[in-house]
Amino acid sequence: MKPTTQQPYPVYPGPQPQPHYPRYAPGYQPPPGPSMPIARPIGPVPPATPVPAAQSQPQTSPPAAKQEKSNDYVGQLRTLVKSSGIYALSSLAGPLTSLVLAPFLTHALSRDEYGALSVLLSAISLIAGITQLGLGNAFFRAYGYDYESRGERLRVLSTLVGLLLTISIAATLAMSFGASLIALLLFQSAMLTAPVQAAALVVLLQNLSVPGLAWLRAENRPTLYATLSIANLLVGLVATLLYVGPLHLGMTGALLGTASGYAVVVFGMLPVILWEAGLSFDREMAHNMLSFGVPLVASFISVWVLQLSDRYLLSRFGSLAETASYSIAYTLGNVLGVLVISPFNLAWPTTMFSVARRREAPQLFKLIFRWFSVVLLLAAFGLSLAGKFLLEVLFPDSYHGASPVISLVAMSMVFYGIYNVFNVGISIKRKTWYAVVLTAEAAIFNVVLNVVLIPLSGALGAAFSTLLAYAFLSLLAYLVNNQLYPVPFEIGFFLGVLTIGVALYCVAAFLAQSLDPLSTAALYGLTWLAYAVILLLLARPPLQQLIRLRHSLAGRRVKRSL
Repeated sequence: MKPTTQQPYPVYPGPQPQPHYPRYAPGYQPPPGPSMPIARPIGPVPPATPVPAAQSQPQTSPPAAKQEKSNDYVGQLRTLVKSSGIYALSSLAGPLTSLVLAPFLTHALSRDEYGALSVLLSAISLIAGITQLGLGNAFFRAYGYDYESRGERLRVLSTLVGLLLTISIAATLAMSFGASLIALLLFQSAMLTAPVQAAALVVLLQNLSVPGLAWLRAENRPTLYATLSIANLLVGLVATLLYVGPLHLGMTGALLGTASGYAVVVFGMLPVILWEAGLSFDREMAHNMLSFGVPLVASFISVWVLQLSDRYLLSRFGSLAETASYSIAYTLGNVLGVLVISPFNLAWPTTMFSVARRREAPQLFKLIFRWFSVVLLLAAFGLSLAGKFLLEVLFPDSYHGASPVISLVAMSMVFYGIYNVFNVGISIKRKTWYAVVLTAEAAIFNVVLNVVLIPLSGALGAAFSTLLAYAFLSLLAYLVNNQLYPVPFEIGFFLGVLTIGVALYCVAAFLAQSLDPLSTAALYGLTWLAYAVILLLLARPPLQQLIRLRHSLAGRRVKRSL
C-alpha cells in the first residue's frame, strides 16, 4: 500500500474511501473537493416580451458592469472555498477515525487476526473498485456534461443505481458461495470463511453507497455530503466497538462494523433516489457510462497494485503477524498524506494552471517545489518521530518492532508529494496518458521489489519496496516533465536536505533507545526543532529573484488594468 490524496488510508476496519484513479488519468474525477454547481433546469422559458428600443440598451454603466462581474467572481470563489473546506473535513474524518480505532483493535485481536483483516480490507478495495467499473466517474460526466434536462439527469442516476445493483448483487453472491475457496487463496485456510462472507456484504453496501454520495456531489450539496459521510464513519466506529468488544465477533465483527457504516448511506439515500428518479433503466445511458468508465478499471488496478498489494504479498511471503505490524506502522507513517498532501492536491490544479499562464512560470514552479519540499520533509520528519512515539505508547509490544516502517512510509509520502509537482508538464501539455503509463510501470516495479525483498526482510522489505517504487515514480515523472515542460527544479537542494533529515532521525532514534517516554518526547521535539531551523536557513529564496518576480507580476497586473 502506497501513499495517496483521498485515501487510501484504510488499513483498519471502518468506512473505506471510494477507489480512486490516477490524478491525471483520462476521465479523472477528483476526490471530494471543489466542485462547480450543476444548475437545475428551471422549466420552460416564457416568451420574450417586446422591449422599446430606448430601453433595449444595457442600463448598467461599464464600471458598474465590471463591478458586478467582479462581485460575481468573488461570490463563486467564496462558494468554492466553502465547499472545499467542507469536503476536506469529511475526507479527514475517515483516516482520523481509523487512527482512533487502531489501538482498540490491536488489543482486541491477535496479530494474526489483524493481519488477516488487513488482507481482507485490501481485497475489498480491489473487488469494489473492479465491480464499480468506473461508473462513479462516468456518472459525473453523464450527469454534468452529456445530459442537460432534469428528467435526463434523473434517468442517468436511476440507470447508475440499476447497473451497480445488478453487478454488486452478482459479485456478492459469487463471494458468498465461493467464500471457502477465497479463504484458501488468501490465507491457505478455510477457517476464515465467515469473515470472507462479511467482506462480501461490505462490497455490496460500499458499491450501493456510490450513487447517493455521487449525486450529492454532482448537485453541489457539500454540507449534506459531509454530514452523511461523518455519520457513516461514526456508526461504523460504534458498531465496530460493539461487535468486536462486548459481542466478541472478532474479524467478522470488525467487517460488520464497516458494513454498518455504509448501510447508513445506502438506507439514507437510496429511498430518496428511488422517490426522485424512480426505477427506470436507459440502455443508451448505460452504454454511455460503461464505455467511459470501464477503461478506467485498468488504471485503478495499477493504483491498487502500487498502494495495497504489499499486504497480500507480505502475508504470502512473510506472515499474517508481520502483515499486522506493517499495517499499523504504515498508517502511522501515512498521516502525512492526510495532513499535507490531500489539502495541497485540492488547491494545486487551480494554482498550477494560474501560474502556467505567466511568463515567469518555470521560476515560480521552481520556488513552489522548493517550499513544498521543505514542508513535506519537515512534516515527514516530525510525523516519523511522533508515529514512533505513538507506536510505543498506544500499541502492544509485539507491534513495536515495525517502527522503522513508519519513517520509510513517511519518506514514500514525500516522493508522492513531489511526484504531483513533477506532473505539471503532463497536465499543462494535456499528455494525461503519460500518468497512467508511469503508474503502471511503478506498480510492476513495486511487485518485483516485494517479491525479492519480503522473503529477505519481511515487513521492512515491503516498506523499502514502497519507498523505492515511489522514488522511481517521481524520477520517471521528472524525466518526462523535462521533455514536455522544462522547469529548473532544485533536485540537489532537495537531496541535500533529505540527507540531513535522515542523519538527524537516525541519531535521535539511537539516543532514544535508553530513555523513558517523557525524555524521548523531549528529545524528538528538540531534534525536530533543530531540523526546522536548518531547513529554514538553507531554503531562503534569493531575494533578488523574488524582487524581480514581484516587479514582473506587478507590471503584468498594471498592463492588464490598462
